[in-house]
Amino acid sequence: MIKTIIKRDGSKEEFKPYKLNKWAEWASNNLGKYVDWSSVVMQTAATIGQECTSKQLQEQLIRVCLDNDSWSYYKMAGRLLAALLDKEIYPNGKPTIQELHNKLIPLGLMVEMGYSDEEYAKLEKVINHDKDYECVYFGLDFINSKYAIKDRVKKVVYETAQFVYMRMAMFLAKDEPDKVAEATEWYNLFSDNVINAPTPNYVNLGTKLNGLASCCVYTTNDNWPSLAVGDHIAYAMTCMSAGIGSHIKTRSIGDSVRSGAIKHMGKLPYLRSLQGAVQANMQAGRGGASTAYYTCYDPEIKDLIQLRNPRQVEDKKIRGLHYNMGSNKTFARAIATDGDYFTFSYKDHPDLYEAQYSGDQTEFERLYAKYSNTKAAQKNKLRARDILGAVEQEAYETGTAYLHFTDEMNRHTPFKDKIYSSNLCVETSFPTKGYNSMLELYSEKFIFSEDGLGEQEPEIGLCSLAAVNVANVKNDDHYAKAAYYALKMINKCIHYNHYVFPHLGLTAKARMNAGIGIVGLAHYMAKNKKFYSSQEGRDEIHKVMETHAWHVINASLRLGKENGNAPWMKRTKWPDGWLPIDTYNKSVDSLVTVGLTRDWEKLRKDIIENKGIANSCLINLMPAESSSKASQTTNSAYPIRDYTLIKTDASSVTYWAAPEGEKLKRYYEIAWDIDTKDMIDVYAIIQKFTDQSISADLYRKLIGDEVVTTNEMFSNYLHMVKRGIKTRYYQNTKTSNGTDLGSEDMCPGGSCTL
Repeated sequence: MIKTIIKRDGSKEEFKPYKLNKWAEWASNNLGKYVDWSSVVMQTAATIGQECTSKQLQEQLIRVCLDNDSWSYYKMAGRLLAALLDKEIYPNGKPTIQELHNKLIPLGLMVEMGYSDEEYAKLEKVINHDKDYECVYFGLDFINSKYAIKDRVKKVVYETAQFVYMRMAMFLAKDEPDKVAEATEWYNLFSDNVINAPTPNYVNLGTKLNGLASCCVYTTNDNWPSLAVGDHIAYAMTCMSAGIGSHIKTRSIGDSVRSGAIKHMGKLPYLRSLQGAVQANMQAGRGGASTAYYTCYDPEIKDLIQLRNPRQVEDKKIRGLHYNMGSNKTFARAIATDGDYFTFSYKDHPDLYEAQYSGDQTEFERLYAKYSNTKAAQKNKLRARDILGAVEQEAYETGTAYLHFTDEMNRHTPFKDKIYSSNLCVETSFPTKGYNSMLELYSEKFIFSEDGLGEQEPEIGLCSLAAVNVANVKNDDHYAKAAYYALKMINKCIHYNHYVFPHLGLTAKARMNAGIGIVGLAHYMAKNKKFYSSQEGRDEIHKVMETHAWHVINASLRLGKENGNAPWMKRTKWPDGWLPIDTYNKSVDSLVTVGLTRDWEKLRKDIIENKGIANSCLINLMPAESSSKASQTTNSAYPIRDYTLIKTDASSVTYWAAPEGEKLKRYYEIAWDIDTKDMIDVYAIIQKFTDQSISADLYRKLIGDEVVTTNEMFSNYLHMVKRGIKTRYYQNTKTSNGTDLGSEDMCPGGSCTL
């Protein structure tokens, strides 16, 4: 038992139990029957030495709360942590916003944002540090460890959570006519956990670092200069903390080069080079990350499938990348009929290769039929089920063999230009075009046309992200405000962002690609007593996503009127009045009993009259693995895996709990208990209102010696095709001994996560 306490000034005093009782009673206030503070005190006193510091006592009190493993105890731990951080970071009392900024600016840790003394004084009345004491432990701890400004060498932390939110808000509002009013709006939406900002914004807004993009997507052309540029893009963008989505367009192994003077070595050497480029530099304690995209029609398909397999021979093993296989309805029919199909090289059939990436499936099938009787086609025939079976086996064993559907990505989209791939986490879908030289990449002028008309520029796709926490939105007006300020944040960050390649800056600002997703859906569903797998649940998700799309599109229309439309708006279908509800897969209608409730025709008319909107694309659903911790909610649209989890990354361990887990336990639906087809149906409803893609995770629990049959794999694949899914991310598998073969750490390095 404790006898002596060593105070912060080094003096010693006799342990007084009533003080410990007061701490615990205060920390458990309003948490009700779910917390027994007296047992926390008893356990703390029994598990610490006879002499300890006051800090050690507080930390042990927190540890005991965490060991109780529930949302309410984590809330109690959060209050204790907030008090501890205040004492540790501000031993002489909490500074004002202005005092803190005046300290950080000379240290080079912040930039001058142009606020007057009067404006600082007004914002001092806005900031509410008491909100820190309502945070759950993992939210406060994550912000403190990952997002707060600090000297990591000297291990000095300068910010607590509310200062982080205010720094972000003030930087975003620094060029506004009424800076205080706009900063107040952003601050309240951040601190109330309504808007989820991406990790780069948390870390970099208000500092000298302006790397504000999360992921980049690129393609190469079939020539050595373009392939070299591709590696350079991957290397440099990894240095900028972005995740990489790579599509290498080149001929296949054995093809002739320079009229037969050289025999092509295939894609593996280029993929090995890509692996080196993304892993040469560190991101948050590890190498960068890339997903490489290929399709089922690649002649090297058998090798590509096995690149991560530990049983593969060494010279055909490239385990440092993730891989995503593309297919279309032609391949799906071969799966359904247990038929053959043929593979083809880009060199032999460039027109057929390009037709894969078209919303016009009829054109692909016309060309496919045209070439199907050639000797090369007959020679390169494969059984479709053998290929898909091998890919799906990899997915179930490792989680990281992803899928994309090239025809659907190019059909249900606002873009007129070709989409070859998605990004690291598979939720973005926008056009790319290969560069043919380094000079093009570093060009400070448009190569073809500034207005985007005519031939498409070489282009790297860049994603800038945000999300709305649907569980914390109060009403329709609140949602409209959240959507507007989330999108306005993205648009500002596109212009503030540092572009390592000048031409990338030109195309990014011309496109104005945005991705606003949702987080907290599982919490929202539990609060509303709805289940993912029920009819009422599917109807509710339809309502949520219609509301989301409605407000995000309206926000872009409003911003277009205020600041102008995206310069390359004519390269999209928006000016023609296109809406996501025009091209969604109509089989979704059979999944819901509700229809559209908004005046979409009025919105269509307004968009046509405005000749478009402020952004080329608007909605995707990213994993949100990082910011769901900071925002104390459930990530993305996913159901929860369990009521409590220990989530880890390269540098931290997070004790996570489902919000209001004890109160809502009977209404949370566990991911492992949801049938795969039911989960696909949920994503299909979401995809209806999503102009890009979804980081769509699937879940399978294996009981005892149970195995996933190939028939089940094929049936689930065909169900995705039927429902119009664009991308599938992790295939998570949990065995009966509790081993999770999927991954909580979805985006290595913290890139491409909210």
